Amino acid sequence: MLLSILAYLKPVLETASTPYDRFRAMRGMRYGSGWDMANNKWFVLVGASLILVLTIVLLTVRRWRLQRQEQNLALEFDEECYRRGLTAEEHEILTGIVERSGLKRRNSIFTMVVAFDRGASRLMQEQFAQGKSIVERKRLSSTVNGIKDKLGLTVTTRNYGIRQNRSDKGISSRTIPEGKLVTIALAGKTENQRIEGVVVKNDDFEIVVRTAVPLFSPPGQAWNVRYQMGSATWEFDGLTMACGPEGLELSHSDNIHFLNRRRFLRANVRRRALVARFPMVVKEADGQDMMPEFLEGTVTEISGPGLRIRCDLEVDHGQRVLVIFELEKGRIIQDIGEVRGSRDTAVTRSIGVELIGLSDAGVNEMVRVTNRIASQQGADLEEGSEDLIMTGGATHG
Repeated sequence: MLLSILAYLKPVLETASTPYDRFRAMRGMRYGSGWDMANNKWFVLVGASLILVLTIVLLTVRRWRLQRQEQNLALEFDEECYRRGLTAEEHEILTGIVERSGLKRRNSIFTMVVAFDRGASRLMQEQFAQGKSIVERKRLSSTVNGIKDKLGLTVTTRNYGIRQNRSDKGISSRTIPEGKLVTIALAGKTENQRIEGVVVKNDDFEIVVRTAVPLFSPPGQAWNVRYQMGSATWEFDGLTMACGPEGLELSHSDNIHFLNRRRFLRANVRRRALVARFPMVVKEADGQDMMPEFLEGTVTEISGPGLRIRCDLEVDHGQRVLVIFELEKGRIIQDIGEVRGSRDTAVTRSIGVELIGLSDAGVNEMVRVTNRIASQQGADLEEGSEDLIMTGGATHG
């Protein structure tokens, strides 16, 4: 059949003078005694069979390549687990975490802490709900934490009782000091169903919250926890490990979310201040004592832990400074602040600073003083007092 097609094409191509004529001749081509290959059922059948065979071959090759790739990824996953020192049990648990993490490539689990936390939470929730004993649940939680530590995904900053800036990395539920107040609610519930509680125990394995009203929570139930830390609110989810007379024992979480910051009233003030860079580089000259290089400034606005300072110090956003100023007569505040913004004015530079080293009591005291000054200014301004404006109440840095 191929020879007959070639024999017919030769005179057609030779007689056609232009490519267009050749194309028209080939479209009207007939072979033999009226034979049309487009309407010949055997030709169509052979062509369709050939296409089917090639499709099957391509699918088989693709499937073989995917299987080979999956085998290579599994081998790399096993080698990475061995390199990081995981035991056979930890290897099995990590495999279960990967299956529940939603990752398409299992090796991504070694670098994606969010995916690890998601998979670990689902795994523990399933295991806890199967009725395992409290010893087994705590052992599983401890093993998961051990795996996370070997993978290098754990939180390294654990300064218990020390306030951390919300922009710092390494914040975990393990850093909440005992005795602090928190609110809890079942995951997915509304705001008005939150319950107040106090942290009575917090170690590397669990956080225990005791509420005024005893709770009943089956193992594996998810709770949403909120903790007020200075001017920020922490939020994280924990799973019930046990619930008894001591309180609600929840698993830890390194996946901390920050809700909208508390809003504070603004108060215009005029307070003398000293500002220095922190950390600072100091030098010792002629045997004199080393002293920080402070520049004089003026606090022109207070908003809770936030300050507006007029000062000639050149700073960048995110830089830390040491601030000393008089909050009230006879009461001095000394703290580390983080620069939130700065701008040049006609006279000097205006710096926005948030005090990040204050304790909860210190923040509350700043809020109290701010509210008192703001309320006094509001009352005086409504009466049209010009004395407040002249003394700095309307001065903006």
